Amino acid sequence: MEKEKKLTYSWDVDREKLTPDEYRDVILEPEKQTDHICWNCKHLKPVIKGSNFPPADIIGWCKKIHWPFFWCVPEHRVVKKCYAFEPKKK
Repeated sequence: MEKEKKLTYSWDVDREKLTPDEYRDVILEPEKQTDHICWNCKHLKPVIKGSNFPPADIIGWCKKIHWPFFWCVPEHRVVKKCYAFEPKKK
């Protein structure tokens, strides 16, 4: 049986104590959720639900590659390894 992931709801956390990255991960809901390697990277800035700007296949932007111009991360591009990958703190 799969290990169940504990859900954290926005009303269960103290918003004033969150860092900007924690706020983005806990409070803001992403438009899509995929199994892309970038979802586990601390540099991914996901497209927020209800945002009308990005094309349909973009899941977010990498804040590390090509800084200060963010690198778009399409949903269907297969990335097996990335030099900028750093796992999120849990």
